[in-house]
Amino acid sequence: MNDIQIAFVRVSTIIDASASTAPICPPIGIAYLKAIASKFSKDLEVVDSIGNYPKVRTLLDDEGAEFKLLGQKADEIASAISTDRELIFVSIMFSQDWPYAKTILSEIRKKLPDAKIVAGGEHISALPEFSMEQAPEIDLSVLGEGETTLHEILESYEKNKPLPSDLAGTYFRKSDGKIGSNIARPRIKNIGSIPWPDWNGFPLKNYFDGGHGFGVSQAGSINMPILASRGCPYRCTFCSNEFMWGTNWEARAPEDVIDEMKDYIQKYKVTNFDFYDLTAIVKREWIVRFCSLLIENKLNVTWQLPSGTRSEAIDEEVAGLLYQSGCSHLSYAPESGSMAVLEMIKKKIKLSIMLSSMAGCVKQGLSVKANIICGFPKERIKHLLESLIFISKMAWIGCADVSINQFSPYPGSELFEDLIARKKLRLDSNYFKSLSYYSSMTNAESFGDHLTTSQILWFKFFGTGLFYFISFLRRPWRIINIVRNVFKNNETTRLEKTLISFKLRFLTQKPSAT
Repeated sequence: MNDIQIAFVRVSTIIDASASTAPICPPIGIAYLKAIASKFSKDLEVVDSIGNYPKVRTLLDDEGAEFKLLGQKADEIASAISTDRELIFVSIMFSQDWPYAKTILSEIRKKLPDAKIVAGGEHISALPEFSMEQAPEIDLSVLGEGETTLHEILESYEKNKPLPSDLAGTYFRKSDGKIGSNIARPRIKNIGSIPWPDWNGFPLKNYFDGGHGFGVSQAGSINMPILASRGCPYRCTFCSNEFMWGTNWEARAPEDVIDEMKDYIQKYKVTNFDFYDLTAIVKREWIVRFCSLLIENKLNVTWQLPSGTRSEAIDEEVAGLLYQSGCSHLSYAPESGSMAVLEMIKKKIKLSIMLSSMAGCVKQGLSVKANIICGFPKERIKHLLESLIFISKMAWIGCADVSINQFSPYPGSELFEDLIARKKLRLDSNYFKSLSYYSSMTNAESFGDHLTTSQILWFKFFGTGLFYFISFLRRPWRIINIVRNVFKNNETTRLEKTLISFKLRFLTQKPSAT
């Protein structure tokens, strides 16, 4: 084996000024890529900026304005990379991180002027040419799934050939500095053939010791991310999934997922699994088989669906299997309580069916969270009022949590392209900053034709308050449970997770200015 000196880098993330923290999760995408690279080299480095420094600090940008950063600073990231690296793969998942990602790329290039820098992730996939124009440090951009492309890059290096410029699914920098593109790369059909993530070299202990994860984390739990499927068959206009993954929903065999879970339990003593699937429950027979296997194998773990799922395959019988198999928390993604808005954004759901599915899950003992988005380009006040009615119904039937976020025109989505075409959006620093406002209660940015920033903030604040007022009025014992769990740092709902985060922020942690 001709060891190629490789480094994988995860950039730090920018969070809103009003936030105390953000999800602190191991980067499963990089771990999948590392599993591919390990076939070609044993000389692999991982710089997981968030795992290395899972704290928030306040910094100043070039204009002297304060911003909050979760993870290592740019110079710290560059310093962690060995000077002999030939290939550096940089993952940039979220466009809100792009302004600081450019600084990180610049610092890496200063330290390693001769290394080849390959960038990937959802931001790069959506804006490859823009990113390479703004960051001349990038030699190659990888779009979509990276496993096959990485395999071909390393095959070329193994034969002592240069970084290929003719790979499907990539943008490349020509010798004259201009940017060229290649044909799209098709999706990986048999995702069960992809090696399991290789977590060696990641700071997993920092994640485990801090109880960090994407979902809610009960005291003492060890959380691990996992993927059972890729893609989503739907075409919601606010989502970049279609551009990133396409509309094929590909699932692994339930048996393979169970075997991976067993492996993590043995290696890391994992007690909870956070499923990162875009749309985990699409086929009823798949989820029934998966739950049945979990029950049969008696793994004695919990698992969660914190990303948001659909309701069509979840009736009361399936909800019972979810609960029996250890599913403790799941999120639904209705997005709006207005059928007119749902039609605008091509969200093909029936609210009555979703409410029935939610009620079935609550009845079976599951903690249910719902995701709502406000401020879509064509949304009006009357649509917000319709969403308030739906929010009230969700609280009444027993949903434990609601998350009301503002619409963010994410690169690669249909609504983003429409706003660009109508000159309602410019790719400037204000735009990228606004992407961090999605869950803020103090900051907002309206991209709509009819709603103002203050109306969006009002809806987020009032809708959240209304939900929990009805929830506690209907089930007052929840207040006692929340107080007890926050005192014990034991998360069973998203509200408790948020309150515990604020408690730790004010009692034990202060954001550092350095």
